Amino acid sequence: MTTQTTVGVNQDAKAAEPKFNLMRWMAGYLAFWIIMSIGFAMVSQVLLPQRIKDLGAENPTAVLGTMTAVGSIVALVANIIVGALSDLTKSKFGKRTPWLFWGAWFSLGFYFLMGNIGIIAGLTLVLWLSKIGFNMMNSPIYSTVSDRVPEQYRGTISSAIGFGNTLGLAIGAFVGSYFVNSVRFGFTIAAICMFVSAMLFLLIIPREPSNKNEKTELKEGSVWKHVVYSFTPPVKGASDFWKAFCCRTFLLLAIQMLAGYWLYICQDYIGLEKNAAAKVVSMIAVFQMIASIVAMIVGPLSDRIHRRKPMVVLSACLAMIGFAAPIIMPNITGIYCAAVFVALGQGIFMSIDQALNVDVLPSKENAGKDLGFINAATTAGQSAGMALTSAIVTATGTYDYIFPIAIAMSVLSIISVLLIKKVR
Repeated sequence: MTTQTTVGVNQDAKAAEPKFNLMRWMAGYLAFWIIMSIGFAMVSQVLLPQRIKDLGAENPTAVLGTMTAVGSIVALVANIIVGALSDLTKSKFGKRTPWLFWGAWFSLGFYFLMGNIGIIAGLTLVLWLSKIGFNMMNSPIYSTVSDRVPEQYRGTISSAIGFGNTLGLAIGAFVGSYFVNSVRFGFTIAAICMFVSAMLFLLIIPREPSNKNEKTELKEGSVWKHVVYSFTPPVKGASDFWKAFCCRTFLLLAIQMLAGYWLYICQDYIGLEKNAAAKVVSMIAVFQMIASIVAMIVGPLSDRIHRRKPMVVLSACLAMIGFAAPIIMPNITGIYCAAVFVALGQGIFMSIDQALNVDVLPSKENAGKDLGFINAATTAGQSAGMALTSAIVTATGTYDYIFPIAIAMSVLSIISVLLIKKVR
């Protein structure tokens, strides 16, 4: 696998692409996002929090927050670098496939190790390393939407991504809740999910055309200069791009403030013991599965009416209702209401989000690099949300304040998307 700086679109590779088969591509994206998200949710929502407690952490909320905060920085850097380098990659397997393939192997190894390390310091290090493997899969997958999916199908494909992601997260939380007493085995299952998701995607979609003989010119002088260039955010014509970035960051941050802590919220906010809390988490997952079905209709509907922004506003409003529920009802009923509305909001948002992101890209030539910044919003929002919750709970000793703060973040998300001019 070699890398070269690319200028312009790879016309030879585009010519080599077979006629676009929507159902085949949807099957590939669904397979990847459902199975990958199962593994991710098993770890992030159940297994990792429980593992920290099992290892005897004095303040598990603070430990989890610190681990995810630093992990978010690692993931952010990895996402941007992988996105830029995959833009440059030349091989007989194309520019995205090699990264996805090796990312699957790295993820398999690191997720397996997380379940077999008996000290918090080692668990922390392996978690951070796993972020590299995860983003070696995640970044190229997102870039394939810009590279290989025609514009008229992007809403539908984005809907498949959102549906698969939301459904997979729900299933993962549900399955993970049954491994609170056998965490090591749960990590092994999660590791296998990560690996299988990428391999299935590569088997289902049409093979990426070779770009090994692509004629290119060095634009930055060398590959390493381009790596440095990859950290240069888009500026020219990128106003809407950054509004979409802010929209995504704020809403995902708000959602993750709760999603990463359901187990602890059930234990510490409404006072359930470990096994009872695990049962509530499993029920939350069932509600999320049902809510994810709604998300599947949003992408095609958005393509049909040629509107993106109303869907995003709707998703944020639903999430806000969910964030308010535990304030009004600090009991199991409130938690269930929160789970349903937040899942609906997240599902609708994720079903349209990727189409919105591709629509506001300032340059198709740098799609991988620029999407790296957008996708960093996912990583930053998810990890920073957990870190913010950790900081608030550590400082105040209660979960009471996370709900109104999540509502405020959702309002900022709505303002950001309404300011976008390029799309309706």
